[in-house]
Amino acid sequence: MTSGPARPDDSARRPTWRRWAVACACWVAFVWGHSLIQGPESSLESGMVVALLRPAFEALGILDADLMSLIVRKCAHFSEYAVLGVLTCCCARARWRDTGRPPLPAGLLAALVPVADETIQLGVPGRTGQPTDVLIDLAGLATGALLALFVACLRGRAPRTG
Repeated sequence: MTSGPARPDDSARRPTWRRWAVACACWVAFVWGHSLIQGPESSLESGMVVALLRPAFEALGILDADLMSLIVRKCAHFSEYAVLGVLTCCCARARWRDTGRPPLPAGLLAALVPVADETIQLGVPGRTGQPTDVLIDLAGLATGALLALFVACLRGRAPRTG
């Protein structure tokens, strides 16, 4: 009697750390590419999002269009980097699993991305690089990484030390 079709073991289905690194690199390219959009086009894009969210802003008592735009832009910074935080955490965990090497370099490299991002914006017409945006980006990065670790712990797959 056979036991049914062969099932690949769990490790065969998990992406390797290199695949996660490629995902991180693609996301960084997306973020940096977005930073190359000139000021007027970037403002139009933010304006479209503000128009979609205007009823929600007004329900919250936020009536100033400039404040709405500021909130949308800062949330975009935070969320872009939260995604990078999730990807970086997955990459670091996979690297640790695949090679036994500590994940520290991935985190350090990811922390340099917002600095480069704001530096890119210094050379784009109508854009500015802001130190406060670096802080917002780092907060998003950390939040995304912590969220990924939290989910991993819930799933019972977080790396254990000691």
